[in-house]
Amino acid sequence: MNWLVFAGSLLAVLAMTLVARLLGLGAAPRIADADHARRLADEAWCGFRAVDVAIDRGGRAALLRDAANRHMVIRAHGNHFVTRFIESPVHAALDRQSLTVSLGESMFGTVTLDLGDDAAAWANRLNRAGQIGARRDAQSA
Repeated sequence: MNWLVFAGSLLAVLAMTLVARLLGLGAAPRIADADHARRLADEAWCGFRAVDVAIDRGGRAALLRDAANRHMVIRAHGNHFVTRFIESPVHAALDRQSLTVSLGESMFGTVTLDLGDDAAAWANRLNRAGQIGARRDAQSA
């Protein structure tokens, strides 16, 4: 094997890796703040105006509520975001500071949001709206 060709190929691969990193390619998408979550919701469902927003601590998902008390969940999917309205029946589990929401849609999957102290409040909002099918509180179990 020609060591010069090998070294040149290795340097080319390393250079392309560096360029991809500098361009931000391959980075996991994050929801930066409430305004970013509102923009994502409006892009997905034109006219959805969120009045309440809760963002996962890692920025990978968010829950939103509009003035009509409709709820939406946003989660990362690859390097994009996907959104769904939360409609009955929904299965959700409250586990200390995390809220796990399953919409019953196999293509969307289950979303676990680390909402900190806001997790219980959001579980109650969904419950009051009649949108939770099952609720489990690990602290009381």
